[in-house]
Amino acid sequence: MSENAKRKHISICKTFFNAAKRRGLIENNPFESQVSATEANRSRDYYLTPGDTSKLLEAAPDAQWRLLISLWRLAGLRKMEVFSLTWGDVKWDQRKLLVRSQKTAHREGCEMRYVPIRDVRQYLEDAFQAALPDRQRSLPNDAKIITRFSPTNNNLDKPFGKIIEAAGMIPWPKRFQNLRASCETQWLKDGERADLVANWIGHSVKVQNLNYVQHTAEDVDAFNRKPVFQGGSPGGTVDTRNGAKRQEVVTQVVTLKPRKTLGSSVFAGETQEGDYPEQDSNLQPAV
Repeated sequence: MSENAKRKHISICKTFFNAAKRRGLIENNPFESQVSATEANRSRDYYLTPGDTSKLLEAAPDAQWRLLISLWRLAGLRKMEVFSLTWGDVKWDQRKLLVRSQKTAHREGCEMRYVPIRDVRQYLEDAFQAALPDRQRSLPNDAKIITRFSPTNNNLDKPFGKIIEAAGMIPWPKRFQNLRASCETQWLKDGERADLVANWIGHSVKVQNLNYVQHTAEDVDAFNRKPVFQGGSPGGTVDTRNGAKRQEVVTQVVTLKPRKTLGSSVFAGETQEGDYPEQDSNLQPAV
């Protein structure tokens, strides 16, 4: 059992025994001093590149599967959010999709969100055409978009695993969450604002940084391809009267050290009557 799983169980025990304590059934909660706060586990992160996403879409057997993959990877929907979508939720003219979330429905103002459909519009249109009955040009607004699966019949792992194998890829951990995290990471790589991306995905910027945004080797390569920082010369340059540049090179650094005398403390480099500072007779700017 993982550390976070243990802490989750401890949290449940804390809640249970706290309720018993409030009712006077027990005097102390034996789990009160136990650590129950879970921590982010990034060891199972996986970034699905745009190239691998294309392979998955090509390996998908039909329009509904292509739409499912695109909604997870290109629109950042949660695994179960796709089942609540209806054709009335697609705002074609506004180029956005209304997404209802049971996970965040208990929070005020988080019952739903809008997601841009730029990258999934093609797959929405294909699925719409495939769902049209013969000789009809429209579908009811309350008609479900995903009809092959449902919230009560949502065994997606096995058929999705076959698509991954057909694409010549190795299954990755946390398949659906990493699709969603890859979408969020891609949007940020493309330069979209962090707060805007968090709004589309359906969580806070804090959660975004803690659990979703992934840093890849491509980020390092992209940085290294940028122009190298150009600093000044070792000693810097100064302008001469005729406009030419003259380099200043430091040839000696004088460190002030206390030197006690009978009357007072004198620092090296200071002069007093009858005393002369030590210095290099050749100290001058190099031309």
